[in-house]
Amino acid sequence: MCQPLLVGDHAAIVAALDHQGLEPAAFEIIDPSTHPQRKDFEATLAVRLDESSQERISELAATPSWFAGLLTAAGAAAGAVMGAEVTTGHTVQVALRTIGLAPGTSLLSSCFLMVLADGRELIYSDGGVVPEPSSSQLAQIAVAAAASCRALTAEEPRVALLSFSTLGSAEHPAVERVRRAVGRLERMDVDFAFDGELQADAALVPEVAARKAPRSDVAGRANVLVFPSLDAANIAYKLTERLAGARAIGPLLQGTASPIHDLSRGCSSADIVDVLTVTAAAAVAREDL
Repeated sequence: MCQPLLVGDHAAIVAALDHQGLEPAAFEIIDPSTHPQRKDFEATLAVRLDESSQERISELAATPSWFAGLLTAAGAAAGAVMGAEVTTGHTVQVALRTIGLAPGTSLLSSCFLMVLADGRELIYSDGGVVPEPSSSQLAQIAVAAAASCRALTAEEPRVALLSFSTLGSAEHPAVERVRRAVGRLERMDVDFAFDGELQADAALVPEVAARKAPRSDVAGRANVLVFPSLDAANIAYKLTERLAGARAIGPLLQGTASPIHDLSRGCSSADIVDVLTVTAAAAVAREDL
């Protein structure tokens, strides 16, 4: 699937491989403390952080997550996966300060690829980065999530912007924010189907959609769910995972110049492989562009 580059303390990685009965010589191990590009990476990091303290720069560059981001930014790695031992906030900081945003992108967001027990795949966004998105940010998240849907599934995106209201059934500033996001998408002339505001059942269940949103092309068949807040998305993905038996792959960062993805600190080895798979696929897709 891919050639893993294991970044960290050489002796610790060798010990871990030995413990698993794996041959260390079969893996490329990158120890930041002895890497030949360490000084070059430190100089790059000092510029990007606008940091004058050499001690601070050396400390960051010696950290596996920061060094992995620098390797990816330099093209020495096709992508980076981290988060089993650091927070999402840490991963986001590494992503922004080393790899940066893709050209034409002004917002970093995230999504989860939710693989349901019946085999269906849904994109949930944004459950990891933007706490209270504005209407403009919601529109940008919808665009990024639609692109993630195309990259990660075999389906064209059908994007539902979720709320506790369906097409005018309630009035509230939070509902109005979602409506304004829909208006922005209409003015952007995007190349995917979208609708909102929609309640979750109207977005997903055809019978409910027939009653609540009979003229919608998205209601009842949405495969991308854009949540009104990080609160809502984070709670929803964890409930879907824990109560409905879905596989939650992510959080996958959206909008970076190269693939860099996060893991939950509660991740399993299977979760890590899932995110590595997505990262490898994204790297291949970028090479094909």
